[in-house]
Amino acid sequence: LQIFLGALAFSFFAKGLSGSYMKSMSSQIERRFEISSSVVGIIDGSFELGNLMVMLLVSYLGPRVHRPKVIAVGCLIMSLGSFLSVMPQFLMGRYNYERITVTADNSSMSIAACSPSLSEGHLVTDATKAPSSIKNSGCEKTTTSYLWLFVLVGNLLRGIGEAPVMPLGVSYIDDFSKEENSAFYIGLVRSSGMFGPTLGFLLGSFCASLWVDIGVVDMDAISINPRDSRWVGAWWLGLLICGAVNFIASLPFWFLPYSLRKEGENEDLKISHLSVQGDRCKMDPPTQPQLRLYSMYLFIADFFPALKKLFGNPVFLAYIFLTILQYNSLVGLITYETKFMEQQYNISVAKAIFLIGVVLLPVTILGMFLGGFLIKKFKLHITQMAKFACVTFILAYSFNLLYYTCSCEVLQVAGLTTPYSGLKHLSSSKNSYVASCNADCSCKVDQWDPVCGDNGITYMTACFAGCKSSVGMGKNMVFHNCSCVEGQGHGLGNSSAVLGQCQRESCAKAFPYFLALQTACAFFLALGGTPTYMIMFRSVSPDLKSFAVGIETLGGRVLGGLPAPIYFGALIDQTCLKWGTKSCGGSGSCRVYDTKAFR
Repeated sequence: LQIFLGALAFSFFAKGLSGSYMKSMSSQIERRFEISSSVVGIIDGSFELGNLMVMLLVSYLGPRVHRPKVIAVGCLIMSLGSFLSVMPQFLMGRYNYERITVTADNSSMSIAACSPSLSEGHLVTDATKAPSSIKNSGCEKTTTSYLWLFVLVGNLLRGIGEAPVMPLGVSYIDDFSKEENSAFYIGLVRSSGMFGPTLGFLLGSFCASLWVDIGVVDMDAISINPRDSRWVGAWWLGLLICGAVNFIASLPFWFLPYSLRKEGENEDLKISHLSVQGDRCKMDPPTQPQLRLYSMYLFIADFFPALKKLFGNPVFLAYIFLTILQYNSLVGLITYETKFMEQQYNISVAKAIFLIGVVLLPVTILGMFLGGFLIKKFKLHITQMAKFACVTFILAYSFNLLYYTCSCEVLQVAGLTTPYSGLKHLSSSKNSYVASCNADCSCKVDQWDPVCGDNGITYMTACFAGCKSSVGMGKNMVFHNCSCVEGQGHGLGNSSAVLGQCQRESCAKAFPYFLALQTACAFFLALGGTPTYMIMFRSVSPDLKSFAVGIETLGGRVLGGLPAPIYFGALIDQTCLKWGTKSCGGSGSCRVYDTKAFR
């Protein structure tokens, strides 16, 4: 049993590692493939779809199949899914982010970002710099529009592979451990498995801080930093590691038996049981076809009566409703939390992922472990566990109301969220960011390469700031004589702009309060999680435990995990103020959100 506990804990770690890593990379995948948040939600939901495809069958056949070997196969499928998701990185060309190109004849000269002479088209994105014939061939080469389907199918396979781990593993422990120890063991396995998500987020943080094409590009030529909404980290690197870990997790299960002696039985029984078990293992391979037919017969004959018996149980039914609501809330939050923290509080995705890994997840682990320990310590029965969980959830949900106080102002983008002060707008609402100060600059409306003016206002490009000259190269480029910045109270020739969005100081100050609030919510939700989980086990008959776990996981994922990322993503897309542009035209991923509406 101890060997199985260790192997199961490591498989929980492996699935947690790859699951949290994929969650943390959602914004990187969105930018790399230039897709919307709702499409990212569909990719995320494909994992739940994979679970849905096999969860019921796996859970119901649980006690009738060789559980450790089925778990081993699941870990191998998860490994294959991770490796498949990496494929687009090697099929796509290098990542060319959206930017304006400032060229000079020699190093002592600078070409103005804003100049009527550039109306011929010198100041353009990389994609529009070349003649149409080259542009078209480039578009054919970068058929990246549908390569995200590799990630979707890889995620689907991960969902299929993960399906047997939880229901078969947990029911195996519950079958062969003492009743008073099973809650503690399950709590121990689940909480030790939570180190996987922690390390997954830390790995995500590290990979998000590396450039996507690391090793094949000159980093000095990259003019953006990890805080920029166009930055794409090395999302593929962590998936290779996740695939390897899942493969290792499958190995111990191939050597574990079909069943174990019940914990606490005497030594003589152990010896006789093991000898019988040894004979049984030898007989297993030839009887596999019969077992499969017998299992299918039982499945058809007993499935609906078993389902009726479960849903006729009011305690189990209430638990299922609770699970669905919690899945909707938590999956939506976890999927877009890094994007939320980046947009609201002006921190890099890498830092947001890091903080989730080192602050929120350890607190969640502590809450889950403490919940299991309190059940064992005070020998709580089912009604006491229900009361305990009820109190913790009420506390957690009351803390949620305080999120409304963690406010932050919208990024000030000239012509988009704030007017060019005192300057008349020359164009229609469609292109409202063109004003008299930049009307003669021939700026391209679909570009996004932001600069921060001396006045603390962000401009979509140096061209829209009306900048006449530039100094330096790459990240260190500074633009001078910016007419739109001058128009806001600065002296003539005394205005400049630097690459990147302006920082929002008040948002940075509000961030620690937001993080403390999230930590409190996470702790109380996790504290009530283990007792609630045990209520399900204590309220159903022993032969239906495995099936109950499958129904619970299926219900939560079909009605929570599958739709939540999609509708959260679609709602978040509605708050986008400025969409990026793909190299071959068309809308890319979002660059700026209305942070008030997003919150």
